[in-house]
Amino acid sequence: MMIKKLLSKRGQLSLEFSILMMTVVLAAVVVGYYMIETSLYIQNTSIETIDNVSSATLRVLSRV
Repeated sequence: MMIKKLLSKRGQLSLEFSILMMTVVLAAVVVGYYMIETSLYIQNTSIETIDNVSSATLRVLSRV
């Protein structure tokens, strides 16, 4: 009985829609993961850059 429901027009449309929605959600999860990973990498890079600039500024100012 379940197979008959899936093979009907209404059931097939519902199955296609659920696969589409599952694909959209999966794509959003993957994109969100990479956005978070990239933002954490940029945060670490920015902190290192700020530290380097701060150290260089302190060295220059200590000579004055």
